[in-house]
Amino acid sequence: MRNTLTLAFTALLAMSSPVCAQTVVSANDGHSILRNGVQVLPQPLVPDTLSVLERAANGVWGVRASLNVPVSVIGPPTALEFTHDGKTVLVSSASKPDVKTNKIVPDDRISVVDLSGAKPRLVQQVASAAGATTMRFTPDGQHLLVANGRSGVLTWFRFDGHRLGDRKVITLPVSGFPAGVAILPDGKRALVSLWQADRVYLLHIDGDAITVDPTPLNIAPGPWNIQMTKDGHYAVMGMLGHGEGLPGALSVLDLTASPIREIQRVTVPNAPEGLDISPDGRYVAVVSQNGSAVPPTSPRYHPRGVVTVLSLKDGQLHTLAQAPGTLWPQGLAFSPDGKEILVQGVMDRSLLTLGWDGEKLVRVGEAPLPGGGADLARSSAAE
Repeated sequence: MRNTLTLAFTALLAMSSPVCAQTVVSANDGHSILRNGVQVLPQPLVPDTLSVLERAANGVWGVRASLNVPVSVIGPPTALEFTHDGKTVLVSSASKPDVKTNKIVPDDRISVVDLSGAKPRLVQQVASAAGATTMRFTPDGQHLLVANGRSGVLTWFRFDGHRLGDRKVITLPVSGFPAGVAILPDGKRALVSLWQADRVYLLHIDGDAITVDPTPLNIAPGPWNIQMTKDGHYAVMGMLGHGEGLPGALSVLDLTASPIREIQRVTVPNAPEGLDISPDGRYVAVVSQNGSAVPPTSPRYHPRGVVTVLSLKDGQLHTLAQAPGTLWPQGLAFSPDGKEILVQGVMDRSLLTLGWDGEKLVRVGEAPLPGGGADLARSSAAE
């Protein structure tokens, strides 16, 4: 009887645990490295991969299983999107290697990957548009909106829960490299940041009919990654800049205002890339390149990125802590329980685990990745 009760209690605990259903994945670019500030093919060339991560007994997160699928470091590190149940993840690829010319060329592929088994499994691969990067599902999970930086357009797909369907191309008033995307909880509005054009457009969604508000929010320099609070009240956006090597910033947008408006800007180290809001909504973490992507001869060059954690309350950010990051960092994500912050490195092909207790960052350890860490994502199935 005791064993029976123990097993029953364990099963109940597993079903009720908010972290058991969550998954963290890493997209790893095997075809891009930096040489004197320029992206080139590495030698030897290794496959791009999607890796499912897990926390080891020593607290360090690492790779549990990997699948070869197209991945790219180009664009914000938000080229991963989970279905609402966390059982499927989509990964886009903005670039690919051309071994004949020994160059990096545009890509347009989106891969649908099943995570329900012991190993990730490729279900489908479709074409989006050149430079496919950030993807976001609508709240009902029936449509996917994709930013395609290189081509300057958005794409809109139907989704039946397992496979992508019809594709629709959405043109914008200017191309400007669509980068970040956020869809508001009502499913009727969305944001898209145009990195090169220094503006954010509001989209109006009515079924499959999408219109672009003609009056953008003009904001500079280089609006990039967008993360939204769960209630859709605020968005936190990284201001990447345009390669000047100057300090970066986080911009807070009030999405309830009409028109939407910027209400705060906080300085962070150069070129903020990976950006995440903690599962409890109390903190924002960002990893900045910190000059690691500029030529080593530049006076603004630093080999290692910087992780910054800020509090988030009533739409206001306040800096709390900083710690060294990885080499040419990209993706960043809080762990499902919010107790760690995970950061990727492209040049060191490494996954860094930092402990976070609400006050200070502590380096827990690093684990290898099969390629350059390009994107990180945590499913929100149980949040």
